[in-house]
Amino acid sequence: KEAFGLFFAAVYACGICLFMKLLACALQQKVIGEGMSHLVSVRQAVQINSDFMRTFKLLLSDKGVSRQKVALLCGGPDWPTS
Repeated sequence: KEAFGLFFAAVYACGICLFMKLLACALQQKVIGEGMSHLVSVRQAVQINSDFMRTFKLLLSDKGVSRQKVALLCGGPDWPTS
C-alpha cells in the first residue's frame, strides 16, 4: 500500500503543482500578455504610463539581480510586469 510513504507523496504533489504553476504562468504571458499587449484599452487599464509603472520599468531595467528587482517581481502586480 505505502510504496513511497507520506514524504515522497508530498514531494511528488509539490513537484506536480510547481510544474502546473509554471506552465500556467508561461501560457498566460505568451497567449494573453503578448496577444493583447498592442491594444490601447489594455495599456490604459494597466496604466502603463503612470509614475508607478515608470518606476517599475526603471528599476527592472538595471543590470543584474538585486533585492529591489526580486521584491518588485514577487510583490508587484502580475500583469504589468509580465
